[in-house]
Amino acid sequence: MAGMTRDELLEVIGEAARTGATELDLSGNELTELPPQIGQLTSLTSLDLSNNQLSELPPQIGQLTSLTSLYLSFNQLSELPPQIGQLTSLTSLYLSFNQLSELPPQIGQLTSLTSLDLRNNQLSELPSEIKQLRDLNTLALDKNKFSKLPLVLKWLPLEEIGLSGNPLPIPPELLGDETSWLDNENLKTIIDFYEDTSKATEDFFLQEAKFLIVGEGGAGKTSLAKKIQDPNYNLDPEEESTHGIQVIEWKFPLDNGQEFRVNLWDFGGQEIYHQTHQFFLTERSLYALVADTRKENTDFPYWLNSIELFGGDSPVLLIKNEKGNRPCNVNERQLKQDFQYIEEFIPTNLDDGRGLEAIKKAIRYYITKLEFVGTPLPQKWALVRYALENDSRNYIDQSDYFALCRGNGVGERTEMLRISDFLHKLGICLHFQKDRVLKNVVILRPEWATNAVYAVTTNPDVAKTKGQFTRDQLDDIWHDDQYANMGDELLQLMENFKLCYPIPGLKDNYISPQLLDFDPPDYDWEPSNNLMLRYEYEFMPKGIATQLIVRLYRWIEQQQIVWRSGVVLNNGRARAEVIENYRPYKGELSIRVSGVHRKELLSVVANEIDQINGSFEKIRVTKMIPCICEECQGNTQPHFFRMKTLDRYLEKGRYEITCDRSCIDVNVRRLTAVVLSDRFDELDKKAEQDKFEQLKAQHVEYYPARDKVFISYSHADGEWLTKLQKFLKTYEREGRLTTWDDRRIQAGDNWRQEIDTALATTKVAVLLVSQDFLASDFIYKNELPPLLEAVKKEGVTIIWVPIGHSMYTETDIANYQAACNPDKPLKGLNDAAQEEILVEVSKQIQAAFGG
Repeated sequence: MAGMTRDELLEVIGEAARTGATELDLSGNELTELPPQIGQLTSLTSLDLSNNQLSELPPQIGQLTSLTSLYLSFNQLSELPPQIGQLTSLTSLYLSFNQLSELPPQIGQLTSLTSLDLRNNQLSELPSEIKQLRDLNTLALDKNKFSKLPLVLKWLPLEEIGLSGNPLPIPPELLGDETSWLDNENLKTIIDFYEDTSKATEDFFLQEAKFLIVGEGGAGKTSLAKKIQDPNYNLDPEEESTHGIQVIEWKFPLDNGQEFRVNLWDFGGQEIYHQTHQFFLTERSLYALVADTRKENTDFPYWLNSIELFGGDSPVLLIKNEKGNRPCNVNERQLKQDFQYIEEFIPTNLDDGRGLEAIKKAIRYYITKLEFVGTPLPQKWALVRYALENDSRNYIDQSDYFALCRGNGVGERTEMLRISDFLHKLGICLHFQKDRVLKNVVILRPEWATNAVYAVTTNPDVAKTKGQFTRDQLDDIWHDDQYANMGDELLQLMENFKLCYPIPGLKDNYISPQLLDFDPPDYDWEPSNNLMLRYEYEFMPKGIATQLIVRLYRWIEQQQIVWRSGVVLNNGRARAEVIENYRPYKGELSIRVSGVHRKELLSVVANEIDQINGSFEKIRVTKMIPCICEECQGNTQPHFFRMKTLDRYLEKGRYEITCDRSCIDVNVRRLTAVVLSDRFDELDKKAEQDKFEQLKAQHVEYYPARDKVFISYSHADGEWLTKLQKFLKTYEREGRLTTWDDRRIQAGDNWRQEIDTALATTKVAVLLVSQDFLASDFIYKNELPPLLEAVKKEGVTIIWVPIGHSMYTETDIANYQAACNPDKPLKGLNDAAQEEILVEVSKQIQAAFGG
């Protein structure tokens, strides 16, 4: 209850003392002080005082020696009493969002402490006594006033630390951001870097940055890049638009005599590239959006929102390319009002060079003001950077990189990897150290790798097959000498960028989801008893749905119910439909889930989407929960609540909320129980994420994508297929199994691909064995081999039914148990005996499928 009076507080404390309470929640009550009586609560193990207005703590707080968790976030504390050191049982202490400028030395007495949250305070140093916290594994120091790195940190056994948002002389790429944790190895990197830079001479500073040129195809981006590099470059009106990415180097002198290097990234404007471009639209860069005289050709909101989303607070120059000196009319006032990071609007005619010097002057000014520019580098780091710059190759083996490091005074492997990781985060090179394939190569020219990826996604043969391609096709696409022996690495790069996924069961076959059909295939959906969830985006980046498809590709229903903006997932116990509705600038993801385990599947899918959203630092998205009142339940268009609103209700202790449609009060806890809430403390995020990963892994393990009964038969035995299907129909109608045979193939379908897909999703294979079956070359060469292989590797069950006498003993089929006596095949039995056996066979099939 908000605004608790002193008398009410004393009553609550007295009651807790009388009952020997172990937990007490006083959060959000606008408390300005705590009475001395708080010291009577000696049985408390958890005390929540967050979201109040406390400016100090009474010394009696030290009497709560049983406390293991103390929540003091979101108050006005400027200091802690020395008695805090008496709380020796504390394992978790939350002090974020206060006004602490120092910690008392008694903090070192909290030797049981494992988690300490000090985010958003005024701390500039830590007491040396903090090194006594030998169990401390999580420490959050983000957004304080540290200008010097507290070297006492090296004595702590930290597994996770947050240091972002402090004015430290360390590149932000090393410090990370407030959404990510650094581990002990990261901390060692930061400490080593900090100590090394204190020894560096003033001759070694990072004087390099990225200048990214974006805009529609044909607007003049390439012309601008080349004119900046060479003012005498003659424009070619027939010059093709950039495909993919081109990187051009431009250098200019600084006032101190040093040279500044600008890496000009020229991005192709065609839409097919937009999803991949986002991986290189980096923060702490300078951007230029090029618009030309073609009427209404530039999609300003799309490009400027994209820059804001991926580039953070990076400055932007809006270049108005006035071709033929025709004016490029832009509503500058409105754009500046909507996008305040636009620094200048600069008109130019790239053909005659008008305005070019103004552009170069603006680039020189804004790029040298970027946050990390001028950061001191250890001398040997700079030497490695220069050595890589001078290497003319597109990529080098990791062993060659290590040799290069040793030649420049870096002898330890860990430091070599820290350097390549630093350069990777700056976009200077690519080294994916945690990937089992890509860790063995350092890509010196990122544009070389990305253009190889674009060569696949823009290949007409791949486009014709709606994004499906094979490993052999990649060998043809990447046949140039520059890609020799790099096919595995480039394919892995595509998978890392979520640009393709392997088709389960089809070796060396892949799908690029951004080339799938726009229209969904036909599929059935039962709308009753669905759980629903919706994500509404203020600005929706391209490719949210395709990233989700790649992440959960194993669950795509039949590996067929998928399209460019949606997918149906099936884990064997529940189905999820995810549809992306993209409207100009805004958009939404709609999810509905049916089935026995629908809550678990919804939680996993929602967590995957949350992870995708979390990769965009400035994304503005609202999670919406459907109402469960009597009027909304069963309604395909229920009222939706904002998840953040429901969280606020819970924070304030309010457990009922009114549905706007029915005006009925609904229990908030029941609403939020639909999905696991994302409202947990930063310090618990890792544990919560591990929980999701475990749940996801369990679903993959127990409910694989194989979800069909595949019936293999000779067309000469078609009548026996018909007879068996009559008995299986009972199970199919109840949804207890799904059968497939080649009669399902429709006119115009790619019959071979349909069979291959069905084989890849087979859980139980039924073989109707006769001599006609054994004589079929197609069955022998194309159906039996993948089925028998799947039996060995993936647990597929084979059930074979002797239709007639045959030479099965001369084949591998003899290794498997027949469904009935092979000496008495079905053809030799009367109708009643046939039906009796087909009933038993159907039961065996159902039992093998899953009960």
